Amino acid sequence: MENRAKTITIDGINFQVAPFMSVEGLRLKAYLVGTFGPAIGELIGGIDGNKVKGVLDLNPSSMSFSSSLEKLFQKLDEDSFIALFKRLFANVIATWNEDGKSRSIAFGTDFDTAMQLVFLGKLFSVYELAIFVLKVNYPDFFDKVVKGIGQRIRQTLTSEKAGTIPLTGSEQSETSES
Repeated sequence: MENRAKTITIDGINFQVAPFMSVEGLRLKAYLVGTFGPAIGELIGGIDGNKVKGVLDLNPSSMSFSSSLEKLFQKLDEDSFIALFKRLFANVIATWNEDGKSRSIAFGTDFDTAMQLVFLGKLFSVYELAIFVLKVNYPDFFDKVVKGIGQRIRQTLTSEKAGTIPLTGSEQSETSES
């Protein structure tokens, strides 16, 4: 079987991400959907139900947007939050150069030490790595669902009709004006 590990460089550190074992992937997917699915659905509904003229007109405090975000983050207490990252990073190896020497650490072997060595002073990079881990393990979700959600949000924020906003710069509009 081919090696399906993928790599990404974040803040000068190379991360090698191997896919989850199948059963762990299914378990984690069930956990993520059960934990975050309803709040994400409510968030998307809140955006869609509150048409705005443009991004600058978006006022999250005046709609269900903020309550949905609050619900999303209330789902995890501190220990559950850390446990989620331990699960996500179980198959991640970080490699970097320090004082002319190559160093590496596996998050699955010693999570606390890996976090300290790799993310000290740059904790927001944790989220970029987490998104990459999810992309490696659930490419169908990112290829189909996230792209569709992004288009729906853009349509709402710009008041465009469905199918008139290309998903990327290289895609053509699905509808033509007469």
